[in-house]
Amino acid sequence: MSNGATPGARGLWLIAAAAVMVVVPLVVFGFQTGECFDSVSAAASYCTSGPAVGAGGAVLLCSGGGFFVAHALGRALGGRSRTSP
Repeated sequence: MSNGATPGARGLWLIAAAAVMVVVPLVVFGFQTGECFDSVSAAASYCTSGPAVGAGGAVLLCSGGGFFVAHALGRALGGRSRTSP
Protein backbone atom coordinates (compact mmCIF):
# COMPACT_ATOMS: atom_id res chain seq x y z
CA MET A 1 0.00 0.00 0.00
CA SER A 2 1.30 3.52 -0.74
CA ASN A 3 1.52 6.55 1.50
CA GLY A 4 -2.03 7.56 0.65
CA ALA A 5 -1.08 10.41 -1.68
CA THR A 6 -3.26 10.90 -4.72
CA PRO A 7 -1.67 10.93 -8.17
CA GLY A 8 -2.21 14.70 -8.32
CA ALA A 9 -0.41 15.21 -5.02
CA ARG A 10 2.45 13.02 -6.18
CA GLY A 11 2.80 15.16 -9.28
CA LEU A 12 2.92 18.30 -7.15
CA TRP A 13 5.67 16.78 -4.97
CA LEU A 14 7.68 16.00 -8.12
CA ILE A 15 7.20 19.54 -9.42
CA ALA A 16 8.24 20.99 -6.05
CA ALA A 17 11.37 18.80 -5.99
CA ALA A 18 12.32 19.85 -9.53
CA ALA A 19 11.71 23.52 -8.75
CA VAL A 20 13.89 23.41 -5.62
CA MET A 21 16.63 21.53 -7.52
CA VAL A 22 16.75 24.38 -10.06
CA VAL A 23 15.94 27.49 -8.02
CA VAL A 24 18.11 27.01 -4.93
CA PRO A 25 21.44 26.66 -6.77
CA LEU A 26 20.52 29.53 -9.11
CA VAL A 27 19.77 31.83 -6.19
CA VAL A 28 22.74 30.72 -4.10
CA PHE A 29 25.38 30.78 -6.84
CA GLY A 30 23.73 33.18 -9.30
CA PHE A 31 24.27 36.23 -7.12
CA GLN A 32 27.94 36.85 -6.48
CA THR A 33 29.69 39.48 -4.43
CA GLY A 34 33.26 40.61 -4.60
CA GLU A 35 35.70 43.18 -3.37
CA CYS A 36 39.15 44.35 -4.30
CA PHE A 37 41.92 45.65 -2.10
CA ASP A 38 44.49 47.95 -3.64
CA SER A 39 47.92 48.49 -2.26
CA VAL A 40 50.90 50.63 -3.17
CA SER A 41 52.69 47.39 -3.99
CA ALA A 42 51.07 45.62 -6.92
CA ALA A 43 51.92 42.24 -5.38
CA ALA A 44 49.84 43.05 -2.29
CA SER A 45 46.68 43.98 -4.25
CA TYR A 46 44.04 41.27 -4.55
CA CYS A 47 40.35 40.62 -5.24
CA THR A 48 37.93 38.11 -3.74
CA SER A 49 34.51 36.88 -4.85
CA GLY A 50 31.94 34.34 -3.74
CA PRO A 51 28.25 33.71 -3.19
CA ALA A 52 26.30 36.69 -1.85
CA VAL A 53 25.10 34.60 1.12
CA GLY A 54 28.65 33.54 2.01
CA ALA A 55 30.17 30.09 1.93
CA GLY A 56 28.37 28.96 5.09
CA GLY A 57 25.03 30.23 3.82
CA ALA A 58 25.56 28.48 0.49
CA VAL A 59 26.25 25.17 2.23
CA LEU A 60 23.25 25.61 4.54
CA LEU A 61 20.82 26.53 1.74
CA CYS A 62 22.00 23.75 -0.58
CA SER A 63 21.83 21.20 2.25
CA GLY A 64 18.31 22.32 3.16
CA GLY A 65 17.31 22.12 -0.49
CA GLY A 66 18.78 18.64 -0.74
CA PHE A 67 16.86 17.44 2.30
CA PHE A 68 13.64 18.91 0.89
CA VAL A 69 14.22 17.22 -2.49
CA ALA A 70 14.81 13.87 -0.75
CA HIS A 71 11.62 14.31 1.27
CA ALA A 72 9.59 15.38 -1.77
CA LEU A 73 10.83 12.45 -3.84
CA GLY A 74 10.02 10.08 -0.98
CA ARG A 75 6.49 11.47 -0.82
CA ALA A 76 6.05 11.36 -4.59
CA LEU A 77 7.50 7.92 -5.23
CA GLY A 78 5.74 5.98 -2.53
CA GLY A 79 7.29 6.80 0.79
CA ARG A 80 6.39 4.57 3.69
CA SER A 81 4.12 1.60 3.25
CA ARG A 82 1.54 0.86 5.86
CA THR A 83 0.31 -2.57 6.71
CA SER A 84 -3.07 -3.47 8.10
CA PRO A 85 -3.18 -5.15 11.51
